[in-house]
Parts: sequence; C-alpha cells; structure tokens
Amino acid sequence: MKTRLKTHLTGALMILMAVIGAVPLACSPTTTSNVAVGEIWEGEEGQVLEKDYIIKDKPLAKEIQVLDIKARFVGNFLEGLAIVQNRRKYTVDFEYRFEWYDETGFPVESNIVHWTPDLLYGRESKWIKGLCPKSSATGFKVMIRRPNPVEE
Repeated sequence: MKTRLKTHLTGALMILMAVIGAVPLACSPTTTSNVAVGEIWEGEEGQVLEKDYIIKDKPLAKEIQVLDIKARFVGNFLEGLAIVQNRRKYTVDFEYRFEWYDETGFPVESNIVHWTPDLLYGRESKWIKGLCPKSSATGFKVMIRRPNPVEE
C-alpha cells in the first residue's frame, strides 16, 4: 500500500514539476485570460516545427480538450486550425481567437481582433479555424476561454 501511494505521489510530483516548468515559457501578459494556448510553426515544406498548448482554467479544461493543432498556407496566407472536443454530456459555450506572428516571433498587427463565440454539444468534436489577414504570418496562437459577456 505504501509503495503504491509513494508511486502515485512521485508521478503526481513529476507532472506538477513539468507543468510548472512549462508555464513560464508559454505564458505572456497578453494571454492571461486565455484557457488554451497552442503554437505551431511551419517549415518551408509544410512540416510542423513546434506544437503545444496549455490549459489554464481547470474547470474548462475538464470540459474542453484540444486534440490537435494544424496549420497550412492558403495562397500566401496562414490558416490555423485546432480540433476541440467536449468531454461532457452537456453543451459547453466558449470563445476563441487567433494571434498571428511573423518569422521573428513578433505579432502581426491586424485590424481584426475579436473573440469568436462558439459551442460544443455533448461529446462533440469540431475544427475551429482562423485565417491571417496578412501574408507575413508564419506562426500563431489559438486561445480559448469561457465567454465574457459585454456589460453596459
């Protein structure tokens, strides 16, 4: 019994250390309200160079899971896609948006900056996608959060 408990505690500690070590690398002041952050860069031949995401909102992370993140060029414009899945039997509302980056890692300025409302029915999976309005983008972050209603 003690050995099993010690194994579980050791495993939990290792996971906690991995999460704590990864958070500072992927977080920035502009993404504090985000739930999931995924990054991907494509090489010249379309291969994926880097891909990961972080779930910050634990209750929402139990409801929505990011299964995959992909990117492709449509003409000269970068399109980002993420497949999300509802883990629950009930409908889950969420919002998402994409932030675009150039080859040096700087944000691509755009007049189009908004959160897109969406929902997932029970156990549903779907693609969410965005297309950068400028051809200088080579990477992106997709962010998911709970809806933030506009208050008057």
